[in-house]
Amino acid sequence: IFPDFYDAHLSLARLYMDGSQWDKAEASLRQALRITPKSVEAMVSLGEVYRRQKKYGEGEKVLEEALKLNNNSWQGNFTLGRIHWELKDIVKAGKYVARTIELQPNVAEAHLLAGNIFIRAGLPSHALVEYEEYVRLAPNGEFAAQTQTLIEKIRKSLPPK
Repeated sequence: IFPDFYDAHLSLARLYMDGSQWDKAEASLRQALRITPKSVEAMVSLGEVYRRQKKYGEGEKVLEEALKLNNNSWQGNFTLGRIHWELKDIVKAGKYVARTIELQPNVAEAHLLAGNIFIRAGLPSHALVEYEEYVRLAPNGEFAAQTQTLIEKIRKSLPPK
């Protein structure tokens, strides 16, 4: 009825994303961006779709464009950090995850990823702080039990204060 209804395309894309229908979500988000080319929300969602599809170059490009428009998008920073983590670039991943935490300190998953980055960087005491924050923020989270076990291992491995 109204093919240029931006919100309808964005809502449909979210439904497709919830159902892991990445190609359909991508098409809906492209339509949303055709209508509203500078929509940071649609760009960030498209970046997440590309991450899920492992189209990292395309994801990085659209997310960098979104962050040029609004560097205060914690979702954009977090998704870009996740892309760089998956590409094993911990320096860039760390930059974007740190910005995420600066903008939105209550995002449990950002603390979990920060902990993983610190572990990979060989900084277990820093990782411990981030893992403890993840468990505090998401005590029943998907990775809470694993993270609690990891916290105990790290505590045992560190020299006493």
